[in-house]
Amino acid sequence: MYCSSCGCEMADSFRFCPQCGTTAKAPEFSTTSVKTYAPLRRKRDDKKIGGVCSGFARYLGLDVTLVRILVVCAAFWGIGLVFYAACWIIMPLDPLLLPPPQAQTATAVQT
Repeated sequence: MYCSSCGCEMADSFRFCPQCGTTAKAPEFSTTSVKTYAPLRRKRDDKKIGGVCSGFARYLGLDVTLVRILVVCAAFWGIGLVFYAACWIIMPLDPLLLPPPQAQTATAVQT
């Protein structure tokens, strides 16, 4: 570990820098060690009816077909239809991603 004040190399167990005496800060955790999840939203591009199954598949990291089969199996007991309808109403839709606007060229129209 290096001192943030003077740049002197010191052991990780030191609480103070031996060169300048500044308090040694604990190394901060990087975001690479934290697993981030996709937001729970209905997908716009990969949907059969409402995009609920594809949204859950993306959130859980599963295959879409597996989630769809599980929902169909749950629909035979009646719980699948209620679950799907509730999620269709509650889950937000993915934002619409539009391409950036093209710069308009200033061409004078001559009359």
